[in-house]
Amino acid sequence: MLKKCGFKLPEELEEQIYIFNKYYTITRYPDAANGLPSESVDRVEAERALRIAEEIIKYIKRSIERGEENSQRT
Repeated sequence: MLKKCGFKLPEELEEQIYIFNKYYTITRYPDAANGLPSESVDRVEAERALRIAEEIIKYIKRSIERGEENSQRT
């Protein structure tokens, strides 16, 4: 949906989004974890996912701020 609106993440962030598939799947379908969902992710992997999410949020906030600046100029 965002792509249809012209929004695009930088390629380096877009390439890392796949990491969230695992979190979506095991939270929606706990049996998919092949064990306890809490044991299917280690600390290093969780911290990496958190860093990626924070970078995506920062990028989106900057994009929104730029959009607001551009709309105020017109």
